[in-house]
Order: sequence, then structure tokens, then C-alpha cells
Amino acid sequence: MGGSIATLARWAGIAMATLVSIGAPAAQPVEQPGICVEIDPARDTLTDAERSAVRGLVLQAFANEKQVVNSSGTACIETYAVSNIKLGNTINVTITGPRGQRTGRSTSLDDLPNVYSQMVRSLITGAPMETGGGTTDRTNVTKDQSAPRRVAADSLKYVTLGYGGVIAGRFAYGPAFGFGYRKELDRIGLDISGANILLANDNRDEYGYSMALIKLLGLWYQDPIKDGSMYYGAGLSYGFIGTSGNDSNTAYFGSGLQGHAVAGYEAFRSSTIRGFVQLDVTLPFFKSDTRLDGSDTGGDKYTPTVTVQLGFGWGKSNVIRVINE
Repeated sequence: MGGSIATLARWAGIAMATLVSIGAPAAQPVEQPGICVEIDPARDTLTDAERSAVRGLVLQAFANEKQVVNSSGTACIETYAVSNIKLGNTINVTITGPRGQRTGRSTSLDDLPNVYSQMVRSLITGAPMETGGGTTDRTNVTKDQSAPRRVAADSLKYVTLGYGGVIAGRFAYGPAFGFGYRKELDRIGLDISGANILLANDNRDEYGYSMALIKLLGLWYQDPIKDGSMYYGAGLSYGFIGTSGNDSNTAYFGSGLQGHAVAGYEAFRSSTIRGFVQLDVTLPFFKSDTRLDGSDTGGDKYTPTVTVQLGFGWGKSNVIRVINE
């Protein structure tokens, strides 16, 4: 604590020295009217020595924004109340005055000057207290902003195996498989997968295939905090489709963008492994051309596919980064 007070005192000494030169020229025996700063004793939890240093730092922040300040508090054109609530190493700061109220957070006493600088700039300019809002520059970036906190997401690799069919007047069915990667938050998830292949070849001389080279899905989980949840999603892929027609000499082939509608159930969401079952309806944005004995007949057919797949996913625990102060 002694080192932190000494640091604040050093900052305050520099601030007050600057304020004397800015707010009270040597030729004037009385300090001119300006912005005053007072500490709110009912809410502030810092020590008396720290409060004195804080007051000087906030005054300096106003002076840095080209505002006339009154360090003595005897001739105030605007008065701002400051409170610092300390819990552990975190200090929650509030500045309230005629131009509004701003709140901020510092992870140490040493970082308070940067927080005050951003809060005062926000009060003077009206810029929002957020990333890219205009309150930061190369001199007042805080430790939290240089190493921001973010919600951790689960990262999962997975493989799938299932069954499905291609619909083109008749239904050709067979096994389906694929692999992919998911990034999940509690409520939403992103899914990217490749080589999603359906090979349909039944005993009636009917055949078909569907292949999505790259598939992108957005997922929404119905019960975000439970260990198991239904989920729904939609997305796009680029792929190829082929299937036999109503006789053995007719076939349909096509390629292009496809839409996907999915629904499934994912289990073991509280662990580093996942199990899921998923229904995927693939709706091509194209119609497949008709060919008879290799020649183009000029006809076409819409060829959607439906698959049901079981998936197994695995990942690793989120790593918590510890920053040594």
C-alpha cells in the first residue's frame, strides 16, 4: 500500500505543479475561477492520502483537456464529485457533475490516471466510454484495454456418421459422413465443416450422391446453460449433387450454392467432449441438369437431400491467462 500511495503522491505532485502554472499565473495573487473537484466522502473508500492525490489527478485531467481549473476550490464555475470504490485490486470510479456522469474501472492504483483521463475527456467532448469511442490515445490506454477480458468460447473438432438420401422423383439413400469444427458460446455457435458426403446406392439400381465441400452454419441453443440442449441452425455450402432418374438411363447432375436447415440435440456441453444427433435438410439454389446416355436433354430437376447424423466432438479446457502486475 505504501508503494501505491507514493506513486499516487508523485503523480499528484506533478499534477499540482502543472496546475499552478496553468491555473494561477505568478502575476495573479488570486486563482481564477474554474472547474473544481471534490471527493465524495460518503461513497469513496480510499485513504485520506490517496484522496488528496486523486483530486489532483482529476484536476490535471481537466487541465489536459484545455479547461480552466481552480485547485483551491474557492471560485468554482463547475464542480465535479469523484468517488472511488475499491474491492480487492479493482477500483470502480464515478465522476458526476454538470456535464453528466461517467463510470470507469481500474485494476490498480497506478492505472487510475489513465482512467481519469478517459472519463474526463468523455465528459468534455461527449464521446462514449467504449472502444473506438474517441476517449483513448497513445498516452492513456489502461491495462484492461491492452489485454481486454473476453468471454471464453468452447472449441471443438468433430466427426459425423449417419444416413440419408437424395430426392429426385424417387429416393436414393445410403451412408453419410463428414468432419468439422465448432466454436460455441452458451447461446450461439459457429460451425464450419468440410467433405460432407452422402453416398446413396440401394438395391433397386438407384444411386445418388451429395457432397458439400465447405459448409458454414450458425447455431442457436435452446437451453444455453444446461448440460444437454436442443439446437437449431441455418447456413450455406458449396457442393455437388447427382442422382439417377426414373429409369437406369437417366441421371441428374448439378453444382452450386446450397442452403441448410438443421436441428439437433447436443449432450455433455459441460465437458470437453460432445455427442450430438443432427437432422440436416439441404436445399440447393440450383436445379440439376438431365442427361440421357451422356447427352443433355435440356430438362432439369430439383434435388434436395436429407441426412440424419450422429456426431462426436472433442476439445480442450479453456486456458485462463494470468497477467503478473
